[in-house]
Amino acid sequence: MNTPADLALAASQSIELAILAKATAILVIGLIAVRLAVRTRASVRHLVLSVTFGSLALLPLVALLAPAITFQVPVARQTSAPTPASPQQVPPRVISGAEHPAPASRAPIAWRPVARIGIGAGVILFAVPLGVMSWRLRRIHRTGLPSEPLSKLAQSIARESGMAQVVQVLRHELVPAPVTFGLVHPVVVMPPDAADWQDQDVRRAIVHELEHVRRADWTVHTMARAVCALYWFHPLVWVAWRQLGLEAERACDDAVVLKSESTDYAQQLVSLAHRLSSTEAHPMLGMANRSDLSARVSALLDEHQARGRAGVATVAAALAAAVLIVITVAPVRAVAVTSAAMAADTEPAAVQRQPRRSRALDRALFEAAQDGDLEAVNELINDGADVNASIAGDGSPLIGAAQSGSLELARRLLDAGADPNLAVEGDGCPLIQAAARGHLDIVALLLDRGADVNQIVAGDENALMNAAEQGSRPVVQLLVMRGADVNARIWSEHSGRDRQGEWRTAVSQAQKNGHTAVVSFLMSAGARE
Repeated sequence: MNTPADLALAASQSIELAILAKATAILVIGLIAVRLAVRTRASVRHLVLSVTFGSLALLPLVALLAPAITFQVPVARQTSAPTPASPQQVPPRVISGAEHPAPASRAPIAWRPVARIGIGAGVILFAVPLGVMSWRLRRIHRTGLPSEPLSKLAQSIARESGMAQVVQVLRHELVPAPVTFGLVHPVVVMPPDAADWQDQDVRRAIVHELEHVRRADWTVHTMARAVCALYWFHPLVWVAWRQLGLEAERACDDAVVLKSESTDYAQQLVSLAHRLSSTEAHPMLGMANRSDLSARVSALLDEHQARGRAGVATVAAALAAAVLIVITVAPVRAVAVTSAAMAADTEPAAVQRQPRRSRALDRALFEAAQDGDLEAVNELINDGADVNASIAGDGSPLIGAAQSGSLELARRLLDAGADPNLAVEGDGCPLIQAAARGHLDIVALLLDRGADVNQIVAGDENALMNAAEQGSRPVVQLLVMRGADVNARIWSEHSGRDRQGEWRTAVSQAQKNGHTAVVSFLMSAGARE
């Protein structure tokens, strides 16, 4: 049975699963908060959903760029190691620019690239309506007829409510009910027969649409729709999207009923919704919406429903809470540690200083890891070898795995509690060794498990400099995407007679070996010579 710790560990196996799990948590928190605030103002519920979508937009950036915050998850030590039928079934995976992938018949299906392609295709597919919407709205704006009486009325209502923004009012034959759109220059579009409406009907419609403008609803909803395209596969994001639209309309309805009779306004909404029943829906913020009409009318006629705008303090609190949640949740990653390893951390210092039963096991574990021998590694771990042993002059077991290029072996050591940031003088750290050898998959795994992308080890610089020196552009690109400092400068002593040193950078290391493609990429990423 999967425990929460097991699920957290599984989610941390890849950055995609980690972002999905954290996005789900943010959506659940936002939707529960809206549910609990059912009797409060619609503007407050809309604010909660708005910051929820803002958090979802920031989540991937913070997860990729922020330093990882790891927590340990105890796992049981395997009692028996899996025995492969033949050595060919567990080959070390080496990914470098000079090598070719193994034939498809010898390797399992790589689900992660396929999933990424599928998600990317879905993002493009769901983003297309945004482009279509933009084109249709430009056409309506370009072909709409200005209405001077309606524009004067809109400016008068705007001044009464304290709005300084100038809003253009148009009439268009393709618009059956009042709508609003525009990020920088907002536009209210009325039906062609709006001039024949009763004065109170016109006034209520303009009050509703100007409230959309004052609240910047079009900007918020455009951002939210882009987030929906990014998370198109997540059902909760569409639930939140529909709720966001409903709360926006209810907040604007509240602005109307605070100045006019609610029953008259409800009848007007029903009449406008009837118009929409025989016309094509437009992707705009509209005064009438058939799908949510019942909920809006019920709220209008509820005398106990709180109404009004969200205060400055409420907005500030919501924004602060969203930022806190994102910067707290996004960098968190689970790291597997065996129960024995966790127990060793809590032993008294006197006990921990006792010599290990056999240092030979530790050296054997390093050598097996360096050779890519997964079966031997499993046996040695079960026999008590230390996955975090430091072998002077050689490295650690995880460093050996990074050198060998075996992804399965590196994952096994990490699952057993190996520290992805353990450095050994003269041998760097696992990330540096994997980057220096162009093992892209191991670099990604180490970063997912909490490796410090900017870790510096004396005499070995950092991972980005090693990858740049070897000309491994895929590794360089991944490290930069995950937050590597392209302008880090590290002093390196020369071993010659004069003992002089030099400042090294990723660019200088790439230039030294003539890797012009890497230099060009680093410069495009903001590196300075």
